[in-house]
Amino acid sequence: MKILTIKIQNLASLPKAEIDFTTAPLKDTGLFAITGETGAGKSTMLDAICLAFYGKTARLKSDSKNKVEFNGDDIKLNDPRHLLRRGTVSGFAEVGFVGQDGERYLARWQVARARNKVDGRIKDAEHVVLRLHDEQVLAQKTKAKQLLQQLLGLNFEQFTRAVLLAQHDFAAFLKANADERAQLLECLTGTEQFSHVGKAIYEAHKGKLETLDRFKQKIGDIVLLSDEELADKHTQLAHLNAQQNTLKGEIKATELQLAWYVTQHKLQQQHDELAEEVSITEAELSKQQSEFKRAKLALVVQQIADNRAQKSQTQQVLQRGQEAIEALSQIDLQPQIASQEQALLSAKEVVSSAQEALVKHGPDILRVRELDSICAEHFALAEQHRSQLTQLQNSEKNHLAEHQALNSQMKSLTMQHDETKASLAEQPALFELTEHWQEIHEVLQQYLVAFDEQSEIVGAQQSIDSQLKAAQAALQTAEPKCKELEQSLDQSQVEFTQIQRELAELDYEQLQFQKSQVQKAQQAIVQQTQLDNELLQLQTHIDSLRHQQHSANVQRKDAEHQDELTRQQLLITQDNLHQVKLRASDNISALRAQLEHGKECVVCGATEHPYHVDHIDTHWQQLINDFESQYQAAEQARAQTQTRYHEVVSHLEQVNGQLQASLQQNAQIMQKQQANKALLHDLPSTFADASKHELQLLEIEERLSRYSVLSKAQQQKFQAQQALQQQLNTVRATLSQHQAQVQEYTQLLTSKAQRNEALITLAQSLKARISEVYSEPQWLSSFELEPHKATETLVNEVQLQQQKISQLNQLGQNITEIQPKLHAKEQLLAQVKQQVADVSVLLSQQVALCDTTKNKRASVLPLEHNADQWQQQLQASEATAQAQLQTQKDRLQQLLKEQDEHALKLKHLTAQCQEYQAALDDNQARFLTWLKGVTEQYNELNEALVDELLSLQKSQWQPLIEQAQKLESKLVEKRSQLQHVDKNMAEHCAIESPEQSQDELNEQLASLCQQQEALNGQLITLSVSLQTHHDNVEKIRVHQGELLQLQNDYENWHLLNRLLGDATGKTMRNLAQTQTLKILLHYANHHLSSLSRRYRLTVIGQSLEIAIVDRDMADEQRSVNTLSGGESFLVSLALALGLASLSSNQVQINSLFIDEGFGTLDPETLSVALDALDALQSQGRKVGVISHVAQMTERVATQVQIKKQAGGYSTVMTHEC
Repeated sequence: MKILTIKIQNLASLPKAEIDFTTAPLKDTGLFAITGETGAGKSTMLDAICLAFYGKTARLKSDSKNKVEFNGDDIKLNDPRHLLRRGTVSGFAEVGFVGQDGERYLARWQVARARNKVDGRIKDAEHVVLRLHDEQVLAQKTKAKQLLQQLLGLNFEQFTRAVLLAQHDFAAFLKANADERAQLLECLTGTEQFSHVGKAIYEAHKGKLETLDRFKQKIGDIVLLSDEELADKHTQLAHLNAQQNTLKGEIKATELQLAWYVTQHKLQQQHDELAEEVSITEAELSKQQSEFKRAKLALVVQQIADNRAQKSQTQQVLQRGQEAIEALSQIDLQPQIASQEQALLSAKEVVSSAQEALVKHGPDILRVRELDSICAEHFALAEQHRSQLTQLQNSEKNHLAEHQALNSQMKSLTMQHDETKASLAEQPALFELTEHWQEIHEVLQQYLVAFDEQSEIVGAQQSIDSQLKAAQAALQTAEPKCKELEQSLDQSQVEFTQIQRELAELDYEQLQFQKSQVQKAQQAIVQQTQLDNELLQLQTHIDSLRHQQHSANVQRKDAEHQDELTRQQLLITQDNLHQVKLRASDNISALRAQLEHGKECVVCGATEHPYHVDHIDTHWQQLINDFESQYQAAEQARAQTQTRYHEVVSHLEQVNGQLQASLQQNAQIMQKQQANKALLHDLPSTFADASKHELQLLEIEERLSRYSVLSKAQQQKFQAQQALQQQLNTVRATLSQHQAQVQEYTQLLTSKAQRNEALITLAQSLKARISEVYSEPQWLSSFELEPHKATETLVNEVQLQQQKISQLNQLGQNITEIQPKLHAKEQLLAQVKQQVADVSVLLSQQVALCDTTKNKRASVLPLEHNADQWQQQLQASEATAQAQLQTQKDRLQQLLKEQDEHALKLKHLTAQCQEYQAALDDNQARFLTWLKGVTEQYNELNEALVDELLSLQKSQWQPLIEQAQKLESKLVEKRSQLQHVDKNMAEHCAIESPEQSQDELNEQLASLCQQQEALNGQLITLSVSLQTHHDNVEKIRVHQGELLQLQNDYENWHLLNRLLGDATGKTMRNLAQTQTLKILLHYANHHLSSLSRRYRLTVIGQSLEIAIVDRDMADEQRSVNTLSGGESFLVSLALALGLASLSSNQVQINSLFIDEGFGTLDPETLSVALDALDALQSQGRKVGVISHVAQMTERVATQVQIKKQAGGYSTVMTHEC
């Protein structure tokens, strides 16, 4: 990494600075000095480098919490935006450098205020990285910091140690004891993690010890039964189990006897309900029997519906044919033909007259066209001269207006020039001030900045004083509160320990296990009852499905029969349609289409063909349409029948599926019953009594509730303890913070007072400079009272004066420019007037020629008429006469054609009517044949009833058929269910009834349950006691293994803590820093050999003590405390360079800065230091030394001089002595 350029603007005391290491003299030297008085801004140069690279500085990293007001913005004390110079709106730090990859880059950090105003809010800083050879932006903001760290190869801490050498820290490092040296070494190398590791080992060891003690106490709290108590409880348990088994047998026998009565009552209730439903269904069928029969007949006659529809259609077509024959017989076209022949003769005469008129007026039309062409030429020339005249007249007006405007402008400018000149002569002092305004304006700005800063300091002193008093008061309040919180924390720890003991007495897992066993027993009993009910309901549903299966089979057979009938009807209609299409072949129409006028017909030999046009045979087409309608109706009936058949089959399949699923469900329920009985048998006998389940659950829930209450109390106590600890930590932190604030505010008051005195001196010198240049008494008085207002007034007056001077110069220039323009405009105006007169003469000549030509043309044809229109009118009259002649010819031909077509159409209609009558007779014969076959089953049917039933809509009879089918299916189903219930009742009655009544059995069962409940209570108490004993035995066995593991884990941590751990991390820190010291001394000796070959550093044994080896004294070792000032400086510098090498690792660093240590050296030691620096630059590094020591500035030829100026700013200049 090598720095190439540094640019600064408006940071601290540097308004603008630039250092270029790529140009002479800095390019040709390895050692240079940055010199200047104290406070001039030397360290600001290093701050600028840190800002450009990392966005922060080493000097502003102490406080990251407290905020201060910065020109209206509350920002943290360590915020680098504090470096923005007061009174400016923006500033930046920019560094050009060579990265680790050899490329050249530019890093820029910039801060600005909003709206580019001094009182604007300070904005967030901007950070950007560019590549110099193509000026491409590589990264911005956070990504810029990450990229710069990669390009430099150093993070911020490494950079401040490796590039900004902390030589003064090593001067203290040499004189410290072992612990202090370890702390300094840890801080310098950034290896604090070793102390954290030592502390972590100590805390982990402490936690392991506490865990082991708690676990041992937990094992000691477990209580076991003695051997005598255990044997006695087992004997009692066996006796109680025997009594319980006896009671269970008696209860089960009683429940079986009661079940006989329950089943008897339930079967009788089912029988009564089903019998009532069968009676209701039979009544509904009987009530609507006539309507159902009529609906069934309506379904039957649908078979002949197409025949009746065909009959009706044929009768309608026959009637229309007879009416058409009668209408054609009354038509006579002969009178119209004679009248049309007379109209044709009249049209021929009109055509002859129109042709004669067109030939007669041909020469006159040609003469009119010739005169119109001559007149158009004269008119076009006249219009051209008229347009030219108009343009010239407009140009004359424009030039005249421009001449008048220039004349007026000339007079106005002359008047303004004289007035402005007189106004400037009235204020000679202000005129002289304007000439030196740039210098005076800078002085005024410096004074205003100093005045504002002084005002801010006065306000800040008052604010800091009040903050100091508040911090002192808060410090007195925080101390007693800290003691009070410590006492509360101790009391909370005692209460937390007591709750832990109570929780240890309750076994939460055992209680949960007992609760789950009781709940399982309850669920099993409830599920057994539900399964019994489901099995009975499912059996009834299976019987219903079997009845539906039988009904569906009957409907399927009926649907198959109907499907066969519709299939036969479809075949008949299809054959009829085929026969009609064969008879009405397209061959006849094809032969007629081939006839040609004047040629003989191949059939009859005639040469006239009045019917050779395309003709559609209406009769055959009508027959085809009728039979197609019948075929479509048959197809629709067939589709409906097949749809019904598929619906019936689908319903049957659905019923079969439901029946199969119900049978499978029946088997599954029976399996569940067996599994549930096995579950009840496997449960402990303690939970077999259902009547005691509620009591058992109540007791377990009470103990669980107690455990929950204690657990919540424990958690609340723990949270309260944590809160108290947090409050205590907060109060302690606050106490430390207030102490630091008191010290900080005291220092701030001192620094503010010193700065205020310096500003007062600066303001007096600036005021004297202003009065030398501008001594207006009234303005000076107002400047003393209100400098900002007086400055603003003076600025306005000077700006007004500058505007007047600029205006005077501009007016003189404008007058000089207008004079030649005015003379040229007068000459141009005279030329335009002459052109207007010439064009007016030409226009008059063309207008006279045009009028002469129009008079000649009017003698042949009036001017309002056009020759082309006249010719078109004559031609249109001829064309109209020709069109009328052709129309009369076409009309006569059409009448002759219509006469022949009427005769042929009459012949065809007569033949069609005869065919329709034959089809009607055939239709009636088929109907009578069908009716004869149907009346054998339905004797009440006749032709009138068939027509009546066919007139009914399907929505009138279809719902009745469906209702009848549903009622019949329901009746069959209910009768089947009734038979099944009767069968079950007979089987139940065959079983012997109990000897006791139902009430006696209920009383007996209640008594047995009470005995069982009392017995269960004793069993639960005894079982819980034994189970607790066994659980505690198992816990002790398990805890012994855990205890052994915890003991081994503790011993390992105990050994590690004895070697490396302690409460402060000192042991681990000193051990690690011993190794770090050896590495550091290795790097330091390498640099020390180039600075001075006499000395070498070494470590004394395995300690943190350092000795110096003097090679000129036969490698004598002596303490570093015996080093002289010059020797100490050499060793400190070598250690600082060694730390730089250690921090940079494998990164090559070619730029170093040293900002400390030279002001305290005597002349002899300083000479040694400078010799060492000369040796350092010989290594190829560019070294910058920051100092104000005179001897150093004399020894270093190349210098960057920073000089303080009036107004609190400094200038930067590179100089070579």
